[in-house]
Amino acid sequence: MTCREIDGVIGSHSGDSTLSREAAEHVAECESCRRLVKALDTGHTSLEPSESRLRQIQAAIKEDLRPVRPLASSGVFLLAFMLISLAVVAIGSLLLGVNGWNALSTIQRMTIFAALTASVFLLAISVVRQMAPGGKPSISPRLLLLGILAGLILATAVIFQVRHETAFVQDGLACLRTGMTYSMPAALLFWALLSRGAVLYPKLTGAAAGGFAGLIGVSVLEVGCPNLDLYHILVWHLGVILLSAIGGLSLGAAVDHFRRRSIRGHSRF
Repeated sequence: MTCREIDGVIGSHSGDSTLSREAAEHVAECESCRRLVKALDTGHTSLEPSESRLRQIQAAIKEDLRPVRPLASSGVFLLAFMLISLAVVAIGSLLLGVNGWNALSTIQRMTIFAALTASVFLLAISVVRQMAPGGKPSISPRLLLLGILAGLILATAVIFQVRHETAFVQDGLACLRTGMTYSMPAALLFWALLSRGAVLYPKLTGAAAGGFAGLIGVSVLEVGCPNLDLYHILVWHLGVILLSAIGGLSLGAAVDHFRRRSIRGHSRF
């Protein structure tokens, strides 16, 4: 057996120090091949972590071990999200009145509230599925949020008309503040529920939960605001959804940032 053949044999036995009898005889007679085998064996051994290093790794793992809290079923979380939504809308309707509801025609009520209810339900399902690792949503949360916003814009454009307004910005800002006043408590309650799950992508989940809370604020506005101008609803009512989604995305990004810093800090031992 030649030295070149020995190179092939050693390469095919990576991680295995056992050689054939013929190869072993050649290595015993050839000093260069013997040095090569010895160097490879030494290099392989040196890759193993030391005992002190292993103890450090074990200590770091044990430090973060915590009892795992059982995750409630998806149905329980979905029910909790829907109850929070109904409660916030009910409270907003009691405080603001139902002037918006009374101003709407039957077709407008059926269309806008059917679209809002469907949107709330779809986003609630999407957020719940993001709470459990390994759960694959049937629709991408990004596409779902964009699709819901586009659907609401289309429905609004179909059933509402442009009306003359003398205080577009002033009245609009008042509605925007009111919508955010109710979407923010909803977002905090949603975040409290999300913290009981295992969210793997805080930015994506934060944006979805923020958009979800924004829908609650819009629902309150549709019940209480009697302004039926198309541009008012498109800009100031639906704007609550956009601002809430951006706020949820920012909060999720902050959570993700601190989580990554914490992981990097624990890896330095």
